[in-house]
Amino acid sequence: MEKKIIFIGDRTSIEFFSIFNIETIFSNSVEETEKILKEIDMDKVGCIFITEEVFDENKFMKYVNLKKMVVIPSLKSKEKKGSKIIKELIKKATGMRE
Repeated sequence: MEKKIIFIGDRTSIEFFSIFNIETIFSNSVEETEKILKEIDMDKVGCIFITEEVFDENKFMKYVNLKKMVVIPSLKSKEKKGSKIIKELIKKATGMRE
């Protein structure tokens, strides 16, 4: 079975990916994204790319840890959550300490 790739985030940041026939789901808030994620069959998903603004570390980190989700910057990104999470995952994978 082929797994889906999904992008979740604001329209401006992710609608470009729809031209590659990738599923794009527009969301403008963490709450909206939480509802969207509850409706997705994770067994059919290879990876979800989610923009920083609609990602909540406390609510969605389980998907990152399962290697189902990658946090990406949006066009209006300022918080750098994605970079922070990737650095933490690299530390865990390599056994690095500060």
